[in-house]
Amino acid sequence: MEPTDFHQLEEDRFAAEVADLLKKRALSNDFESLIVVAPPRTLGEMRKHYHKEVSERLTGELDKDLTGHPIAEIERALMSA
Repeated sequence: MEPTDFHQLEEDRFAAEVADLLKKRALSNDFESLIVVAPPRTLGEMRKHYHKEVSERLTGELDKDLTGHPIAEIERALMSA
């Protein structure tokens, strides 16, 4: 039996909360299209919780961790997504 990874459990909870926030924003028509950028495992967890309205507005996904990257590098990554 493996020990509980509390850090991963917290990341999974965060991903579910973000997906819920996206659902609320989509249902309020706060955005027409969306590109989600997240680390691969977090992105996979978010996908499990996407609401239909979010999925329909999803224009793209980028499975990268861009935390701490300069804005120019983030822009390049988004343009190539």
